[in-house]
Amino acid sequence: MINVAFQCPRCKNKLNNTFSCLFCSRNYFNKKGFFDFTNNPTTSTKLAQKSYELLFEISSYGYSEGLQRFLKKNPEFEPQFNMMEGSIAFRIINKNNNRCLIINSEFGNIPENLSHMFNEIYSLETNEEKVLIQRFRFQKNNIDNIVLIRADIKMLPFPDKYFDLVVLNGIKLDQQDNEHTKMKRITYFKEIQRILSSNGCLCIGAENKYGLKVFGKEPQHGIDNKSFEDSYHGYKSFLCSLGFNVKPYWVLPSHRKPHYSGSIIDDISLGWFFKNFDKKYSVDTKYKILGLFLKALNVKMRRLFIQTFSPSFLLYCYNNEVSKSLEDIIVEQTGFKNLVQNVRLTKIMYILLDELGEPKKILSCKLTNYDLTEKIVAVKRIFPSMKDPEEKMIMEEWFSGEILNRLNSNEINMVMKWLVDFQKKTASDLLRQEEVQREIDYLKNELAKISVMNNFPYEMWLTEYMKHITKIKLRKTGVHGDLQVRNILVDRENSSINVIDWDWRFQEKGNPLYDFVWFAISIMMLSNDVVKEFSSNLNGTGKAVSSIEIIKETMKIHFKADLDFIIIVRFMILRFITIKIKENNTGYLTYVELLKVLANKNNSVSR
Repeated sequence: MINVAFQCPRCKNKLNNTFSCLFCSRNYFNKKGFFDFTNNPTTSTKLAQKSYELLFEISSYGYSEGLQRFLKKNPEFEPQFNMMEGSIAFRIINKNNNRCLIINSEFGNIPENLSHMFNEIYSLETNEEKVLIQRFRFQKNNIDNIVLIRADIKMLPFPDKYFDLVVLNGIKLDQQDNEHTKMKRITYFKEIQRILSSNGCLCIGAENKYGLKVFGKEPQHGIDNKSFEDSYHGYKSFLCSLGFNVKPYWVLPSHRKPHYSGSIIDDISLGWFFKNFDKKYSVDTKYKILGLFLKALNVKMRRLFIQTFSPSFLLYCYNNEVSKSLEDIIVEQTGFKNLVQNVRLTKIMYILLDELGEPKKILSCKLTNYDLTEKIVAVKRIFPSMKDPEEKMIMEEWFSGEILNRLNSNEINMVMKWLVDFQKKTASDLLRQEEVQREIDYLKNELAKISVMNNFPYEMWLTEYMKHITKIKLRKTGVHGDLQVRNILVDRENSSINVIDWDWRFQEKGNPLYDFVWFAISIMMLSNDVVKEFSSNLNGTGKAVSSIEIIKETMKIHFKADLDFIIIVRFMILRFITIKIKENNTGYLTYVELLKVLANKNNSVSR
């Protein structure tokens, strides 16, 4: 256990080595494996009951299987296990990465994310069931630097100036704006100020009460209190009145899903993002309409719009001067002052813009610890050296182009030409039957561990794939591993494409079917209603049917074989489910739903 230092929240005395207060004789470490500094039972609400149901499943079946069972019955809770939620604090990491407190830690996304970057993580949550769920989660993932705490935020059990970083995941206060509530809010933040070190930072993810709901309703997280919401100017005015030095950022779609963010005072990066908004969010017509509106705004109106209507804000608050952060190091080493942060599941990316707002470089950062002595390494990918090197931060040239239009036949043909050429250049020895069998055996073993897969005849499907694939002579080739719409940029002026995001999935010698089939699947499911879109394209009635036919025909000519599309699509989805499980990603449940669609299809209609 971490060598913790607590004080009694009532007596203010330091706890002894058994975590007891010598003055009031209360012991704060309970038999359930966490520190409890409250006397309050969890509020009985519908959401609290759901937490109890999840805890029951996990207690009965273990964390992974229990979570699978719960999400199968309650799919609306899947977004609440999104690991990207913890990335809101990444940009302000500094050389003092020792001790971090997360307030309102919910189901543990932020603590787990930051556990790779800080020596000590303190996870504070008022709901007891959520604390226990976190305990199961961190034990399962072998994370031993997180301390679990249940406490009242108005009486925090920590010494003064104890934390280098405090992350406030929403502000749990009543929404009534009266004098009593204002005093509670002041007390709330004064207590956080007390425990924050002199050079520390308070990172707040806060919803905007005037924010646009164009991205949909946020999933409910709160249990005991409603989240307090204010406007941009309301937050900033209040925090400045407490003496905080505040750096404000916009974030989309929200601070719980921080896909894109940037400084509110950086007009150049905001202008570039607004100009390209419809390309980043191209699935829904409403985003395209909003994108046209955003392009028309001038500099003054852009800032006013984002301050007024951003769904969420990220507010980085300092007791004293702003400490040098990782983002400052990026600016120093690259010379680019205008940045847009793009959060991915396994890394953080920065789009680096020149003074004219043109993107010039793309920087990729690993989710790991930093001491600000790291150097940014420039890379140029030349086969077979396509994977990210070991350095923590790597920089590449920006590839021009726009995200692929999956419904444009010319662009699909361009991708097919690129992929065929790539495979011809990287072709090596034949894919042997024993290599295919090894993967089949591995998948059977991994899928057997996933309880929801018991509902599918996956062993039969894998056997079908084995019989089908061994009839075809395939040469191993380079495999991108994640060839999907968002990783393909089309340069329409030069009629060329650029493929980006070569990560750990890249194989120098892999199965050449993978990129073709995964590309097809990504096209078939690109929609707000993934399952419905996938089903319609599979049935021949969807928007992307023409694109899928181009891919099928290209595969037939390229591989000189009549491939069974259903068999290989089922195989790819089974394979991807095991990858998602390894990443501790609950997104695999969407692919389970796609398997249900495929289970009802006849192989005879797939060719």
